[in-house]
Amino acid sequence: MFNSMDTRVERKLSIELIPELKGLKDVKTLDDLDFGNLELTRGDTPDDIKQTCLQLCADYLGDKWTQQTVDTIEFRRLAGGLTNQLYYCAIGKPSVASDEPQEVVIRIYGPKHFNNKDHGGNERLTDVINTLLVSEKKLGPKVYGLFESGQILGYYKHRQFRLEEQSKPELVAQVFKKLAQIHAMKVPIKMSHNWLFDDYERFYQMGYEKFPINDMIAELNLQTFKKYDLKAELQWLKEAVAESGSPAVFSHHDFRGSNIMVTEPDDEILFCDLEYSAYGWRGFDFGTILVEWGRTFSEFGKSEKDIQKYPNDETIKELVKIYVEESIRLLGPKFANNPVNSIDHILREAKLFSLAAIMFLVVFSIKNDVSDGISLPIDKKLFMQWGENAYEGYFYMKEMFGFQ
Repeated sequence: MFNSMDTRVERKLSIELIPELKGLKDVKTLDDLDFGNLELTRGDTPDDIKQTCLQLCADYLGDKWTQQTVDTIEFRRLAGGLTNQLYYCAIGKPSVASDEPQEVVIRIYGPKHFNNKDHGGNERLTDVINTLLVSEKKLGPKVYGLFESGQILGYYKHRQFRLEEQSKPELVAQVFKKLAQIHAMKVPIKMSHNWLFDDYERFYQMGYEKFPINDMIAELNLQTFKKYDLKAELQWLKEAVAESGSPAVFSHHDFRGSNIMVTEPDDEILFCDLEYSAYGWRGFDFGTILVEWGRTFSEFGKSEKDIQKYPNDETIKELVKIYVEESIRLLGPKFANNPVNSIDHILREAKLFSLAAIMFLVVFSIKNDVSDGISLPIDKKLFMQWGENAYEGYFYMKEMFGFQ
């Protein structure tokens, strides 16, 4: 979504080669629910958004942007915004003599799905702080402007960190070194990290109290939801996490391949979509990325054979080793001397928080309803069936990991 300057011809070709994708509203079956082949956008595009974005560029970037009109800029909406709306804005005839960016992304905030309370009514306060500090450390996109309803960010030609990228050692090393750098950051925001299960509980209440979930479970014959008490399982998971010894660190909290950018042509790793970043358990970022390791995120929640693709212990240990070595470089020998930072300890954390990452999908599926204006525009019954598969996978993995 964020690209360095191309020529005008290159831009045009890259735009024309983008395949026609289905939107979330077009999803009719579980086979259609392939996040890798869906146009992920949220909300309608405002009629005057092109003029609005141009004015923002003129106000915050100045220079050549003040000389542009809606007819002299290139503009389009970008896919990938399930929380925010993203727009590409570029000067039609770029000037190599200018020090100002010739193309940017305008990020317009939308309501957050979680971690959106306890900020004195300003749910984006920490988002602004986090995005700016991560940018300054060159771990995320460069920030060019911060305004009340959004941000102006650098645009980078890139691909997402997917299966092919997982097979490249130099990219994998970058990801886990930079994850260690994120976790080592000291950020001036609230350090309380127990909010995650508050959101799980909120989703549960929305599902079981606001909607007739039990009726839908019976109608769809969702066997896993029938067999296991979700509230009891949430309590078990909450207690297991509390006893895990996973330390509180500054975390991404949505650390999946779609939020890891591999810039082109230099193959530099950048982390994006930091609106959910906060202090939290270290293991959650590991669990989130490992749940989709060796498969696409779209495969998850479809069959038991896909759950079996979860990486083996040796693979995880190699990833954790990269993280630990970088953490020692950043924090010194004291990091290595703490037993909680051993490779085996982090391995166990990664497995437990893989369950926590899957549980997020389960509780999100039961609360998701397009009528609330926040949830994804997917048919609730269909998403409940997807959640059933995720819940079944949760118990398969719980047994595989040896958790009781």
